[in-house]
Amino acid sequence: MIRYIHIVFLLHVSLYSLFSQEVRDSTNIPEEQKLYEKALKYIDSLQYDKAEMLLSEALQKNKKYVPASLKMGYIKLKTKDLKSSEKYLKQTLKYDISQWEALKYLGKIYYENKKYAESKKFLDSAYHYESQDAELLYFRAQLMIAGKAYKDALQSINEALDIQPNFIEALVLRAEISYHIKQFNECIKSISEAIDKMPADKKDYNAYRLRAKAYFEIGKFKNAISDFNVYLEANPQDEEALILRASAKINTNDFTGAISDLDEAIKINPKNPVSYNYRGAAKGGLNQFKAALEDLDNAIKLKFDYASAYVNRAAIKYAIKDRRGACKDLEKADALGDQMAYQLLQEYCKNMQ
Repeated sequence: MIRYIHIVFLLHVSLYSLFSQEVRDSTNIPEEQKLYEKALKYIDSLQYDKAEMLLSEALQKNKKYVPASLKMGYIKLKTKDLKSSEKYLKQTLKYDISQWEALKYLGKIYYENKKYAESKKFLDSAYHYESQDAELLYFRAQLMIAGKAYKDALQSINEALDIQPNFIEALVLRAEISYHIKQFNECIKSISEAIDKMPADKKDYNAYRLRAKAYFEIGKFKNAISDFNVYLEANPQDEEALILRASAKINTNDFTGAISDLDEAIKINPKNPVSYNYRGAAKGGLNQFKAALEDLDNAIKLKFDYASAYVNRAAIKYAIKDRRGACKDLEKADALGDQMAYQLLQEYCKNMQ
């Protein structure tokens, strides 16, 4: 019995010692570190305002506390306050030049401000310290695209995806690179993979826009229209997207739908000759020849060297039996270097006096 009491006593003493050690360890943690650790939880849940308050307090207690200034720079970057982000990141580097994440985010800031030489300097420095960070490789690929170094950009983004295969933004960027180098099927493949991985409440409408353009380039006009529908539902004032969807509709003989899109595009920008050219072609498809000629005349007034508009106007004139006027327009288009105009001249106008 005495032995049992002795063992229990020792156990209590041991537990008390451990508890006392934990209390001492807790009280030894600097206050700025406690604040920083609380802030991290808010950052993880995207509650940046609450995290910012805690980090500000941490920096008031110790302005040299690098983890706090780094995270403040990160938050300011995420909330698009680039000037403040730059200040905090440079403060971080002032006290620790080896903080590669600060270098990385400064590179991103200068990229966003189109200061590409400075961006490259910081991103290259960050890469010197850490070459296996997917986000850094993504930022470097963005910069390479700005310099039209598409081959290097593709290599960098592939490295990022090797490290982080579910990196949605990187998949979209790889699709963008593929589009630039006219690998449209690869573009569609990457975009489709990205869209499949996107959370339902975080749809990237620009991804649908890019895939629509790639479908358009390979002649899959119905697919292009479907993706433009998704994009334009959220971005109805995008003139280029309206024009491209209209063009896809023309290619599927939906002339009425094309005219509707082009009406909207012209409301947005009444001085774009492309809209009048395509609307003229669509009206021609509906045999609205007088209205078609008015649109094509407008297109040529806005752009006198618009070869495609001359070809389309020639088609309308030919349809209304104005063969001489049609051939005259084809001659103008041919002089502007239009290959179709040359072929049509040979076929329809060779024997004209």
